[in-house]
Amino acid sequence: MKQKRLPQDERRSQIIEVAMKIINEEGYGAFTTRRLAEKIGISEPALYRHYKSKDDIIVHILGKMKELWISIKSETDKAQDLEEKLCHFVMMHFRYIEQNPDILAILFADEYLRLNENVRTELFKVTDIRFAYLHKLLDEGIKSGKIKGSNPDALAIIVVGAIRTTALNWRNSNYAYPLTELGEDICLNLTNMMLYNK
Repeated sequence: MKQKRLPQDERRSQIIEVAMKIINEEGYGAFTTRRLAEKIGISEPALYRHYKSKDDIIVHILGKMKELWISIKSETDKAQDLEEKLCHFVMMHFRYIEQNPDILAILFADEYLRLNENVRTELFKVTDIRFAYLHKLLDEGIKSGKIKGSNPDALAIIVVGAIRTTALNWRNSNYAYPLTELGEDICLNLTNMMLYNK
């Protein structure tokens, strides 16, 4: 059954949401433009009026991560002290992932990302900006004597790795518990390990 005609912005958002759901629930092998169009209830030519290719759809999904980054930076910049800034950075990732669990299928699709240069480039744009911001925050903490350690890159890898591993375990558990509750414990433990005043 064909779906009614939606405004372009709504249809584009719907395509992104359904694509993420197919990838998350059925895997990349099931993610074809034919399957996507069928699931939405539109023709493949109608789908191509919105996105040029599967890779184009993935690139636009990664654009959602840019939206997350804008929110994270804005909220983190408002925080008063280093501990609060670090916890904002960590918790906003967990909140976003908990509200948008299908995004994890994209973030953990290592094989697909490795083999698709346009998609990989777009992902690096998003992650590099986030990593640079975290590096700067940690470097300032080290220089001011508030953070233990001497290598902000290594500390940033630990923070991002904690977010990534926690999110992957949550996905592998079939979302069996509130991610943000565990995230609070992760944040507490990270700050206890990293900050001198803890």
